[in-house]
Amino acid sequence: MTNNNTGQIEFWNGDHGLAWARHADTVDVMFSDITDAVLVAAEVGVGDRVLDLGCGNGGTTLAAAERVTAIGTVTAVDVSGPMIDRAHERADAANLVNVTFLLSDAAVYPFAEQSFDKLISRLGAMFFDNPAAVFARLGPALAPGGRVALGVWRGPRENLWAMEPVAAAKPFLEMPPRPGPEDPGPFSFADPDRVRRVLVGSGWQSIELTPLDFQLPLGRTMEDALAFVLEMGPLSTPLGEVTGENRTRAIDAINRVLEDNTCDDGIVRLAGACWIVTAQAG
Repeated sequence: MTNNNTGQIEFWNGDHGLAWARHADTVDVMFSDITDAVLVAAEVGVGDRVLDLGCGNGGTTLAAAERVTAIGTVTAVDVSGPMIDRAHERADAANLVNVTFLLSDAAVYPFAEQSFDKLISRLGAMFFDNPAAVFARLGPALAPGGRVALGVWRGPRENLWAMEPVAAAKPFLEMPPRPGPEDPGPFSFADPDRVRRVLVGSGWQSIELTPLDFQLPLGRTMEDALAFVLEMGPLSTPLGEVTGENRTRAIDAINRVLEDNTCDDGIVRLAGACWIVTAQAG
């Protein structure tokens, strides 16, 4: 494996990245449980210097900035230009002055040694071509004893928010090949043994994985849920390549899944399952 994330950089700067930026508020609603769990596990507090890895639209960045207050700092890095632009807008709207956004690949960015106390990531650690090399580079950027907390998906079968719409729609679509269990993608850190192997091999200590199970809200409305599935979720690419009757049948099947999982408050919820991974710098 290389340390070249060209494929992910291209992907997150195309239509997919634009869609995630456009629906930034929906994304934060969906993943709020993960955000809270990561910040608590990292023990982010007043005065900390925090690195937010794969910050996306800045949802975790803004939440961390509130915890560290004006005497702390948050540096946030992501490869997606559309999402970094959206994160800038949101930070400016919140009048935050303790946040720095970097449009860069953390696999190659030259972070200064011992420049952070905490490393956090909400669903951003699974997309590196060579995660062991990345985390080996990031270790020296933390002060001795610095703490890392990662939110990463467990296996597909436990994450019905992704799999139920896929199962319903795939008879009508040309689905792309499923990535291998260690290929970059949302489920590449599902195997606890692999996570430990990556972190131990890159010099981290006191590694723990804690399960987080929750009902994931697909936004605040049925419209939010459908927009996520059509534009942002694992079906967005195959849906974009199909037309005519098959597209209509696929969307009808998706709508039935969403309707079957709509709660009394009008919010679509499906099971989500993560690992909250913690470790310490040497």
